[in-house]
Amino acid sequence: MSAETQQRMSKGPTKLWLPVVLTLGFVVGWVLSYEVPAPFGYWRFGPDQFRDAVILHTILSTVSIALLIALLLIYLKVYAETGARFALGITIVLFALFVQALFQYPLVLGLAGPFPEGQGQYLSFGDLFTIAAYAVFLYLSLE
Repeated sequence: MSAETQQRMSKGPTKLWLPVVLTLGFVVGWVLSYEVPAPFGYWRFGPDQFRDAVILHTILSTVSIALLIALLLIYLKVYAETGARFALGITIVLFALFVQALFQYPLVLGLAGPFPEGQGQYLSFGDLFTIAAYAVFLYLSLE
C-alpha cells in the first residue's frame, strides 16, 4: 500500500461517504415508514394521499437525521483530534439540530397523536431544503 493511500485511509471518511449516508438514510426511512407497528404507523390507516405524504416525510426526515449523525461524527472526531473550540461549537449546534429533528420525527410525533390532515401535502418541502443544506455541509466538511 502506498504512503498516499495509507494517509488517505487514516485521514477519515472521503467524499464517498455522502452518497453512502444518503442511501442508508433512505433505506432506513423506507423500512421504518412501512414496517413500524401501530401506534407509530397510525398514518397507514388514513386517506391514501395523506398516508403517502407522511411516508415521504418519514423517509426524508430519516435522511436528514442520517446526515446530522454523519456531521456529528465528523465534528466530534475533529474536536477530539484538535481540541478546537470552533469544532466543539459546531458539535453543540449539530446536537441541538439532531434533538430537534428527533422531536419532529413522524414516528415520535405518532406517540403524541395524529398529524392534522391538512398539512399532509406540505410535509416534505422543508425536508428537501434541510437535506440539501446538510448534504452541502457534509460535502464541504469532507474536503
